[in-house]
Amino acid sequence: MTRLLLAAALLCAAPAADARLYEAAAKAKAAWMTVSSIKTGQEYYLEVAQDGQAVMREETSKSVLTRRGAIKPFLAKDFFREIENSEIINSQNVKQSKMVFYRGDMLKVSAYISGELTRTVAPLNNFGEAFSYAFGEVKKAVAALPQESKLRAFLRAEPVEGDELASYRDKVSADGELKVLETAELQKVRELMAAIKEPFRLVPIENEERLRVLQEFITSRQLYGLRTLFYLTSTRGTYKLQVLDTARTQAPERKKAPAAAPKKAKASPATKKR
Repeated sequence: MTRLLLAAALLCAAPAADARLYEAAAKAKAAWMTVSSIKTGQEYYLEVAQDGQAVMREETSKSVLTRRGAIKPFLAKDFFREIENSEIINSQNVKQSKMVFYRGDMLKVSAYISGELTRTVAPLNNFGEAFSYAFGEVKKAVAALPQESKLRAFLRAEPVEGDELASYRDKVSADGELKVLETAELQKVRELMAAIKEPFRLVPIENEERLRVLQEFITSRQLYGLRTLFYLTSTRGTYKLQVLDTARTQAPERKKAPAAAPKKAKASPATKKR
């Protein structure tokens, strides 16, 4: 009888274990990054999975453009090989002194190394020639994908630490008690849970209904902030969350009508001679 119960327990546990292994494997095959220009201040987001699924979001002062689709898997595999072999990502040793006079692109990349989620911030040219080449090929392929038109929004979570965390706690304490949400609460909104588990990743909010679910959660839990930029304290830590547009265009400026030419003064009629 004991053996039967043990066997049944193992059978029940197997699917859950398989699900966890599958989830870990899926995470290990994704990387997301933000590339920003120190010179222009502009930045773009790039995400790629080893099977070729990719996302790019570009934002300027005038527009937001999102591309989503699949690139050739061999490009993604080459890029992941360079990520795994990258000395700077594996060592996490970024010397800030080398960035003082740097005016090129900065790369902030999140990737799973040996099953652990890492975050590396460094000048793009510090990653080496092979990495830069593989990155450039992936970027070029993703930039050729069609523009995404159906996706409603993205949700991004950023850990709040240091002085920002102290400031947040002071503001919340002044208004009332700091609420700590349990993981079970966060799991009620899958996009919210996904964003917190993988900081800095843009989690898709596929449609208006999913956005409404998130907004209702923010309101019902009285979270600090707005519906598009809010803070959340959980057993996993404190996060700043932002809902980002997938598309935006600036209305063209109306051309001003050319100024009318000044009217010539009419000549006074000649005085008749008597």
